[in-house]
Amino acid sequence: MPIFEFKCIQCGKSFEKLIFKREEEKNVNCPFCKSLKIEKILTGTYYINKNSSSTNKYSSCGGKFGLT
Repeated sequence: MPIFEFKCIQCGKSFEKLIFKREEEKNVNCPFCKSLKIEKILTGTYYINKNSSSTNKYSSCGGKFGLT
């Protein structure tokens, strides 16, 4: 299920939200200050490559987090 990360423009806090339908994204508000002024944050996706060596089994699909 798609979990998206958002940042509130008003209070600056980040939060995650489970979005089932694209229309629901328009009604997302900040859980901290209730503002509707939010922006979606692009985050990374990681997967385990079972065919890779054990020292390099995590692969990145972009984003801001890394596994070491």
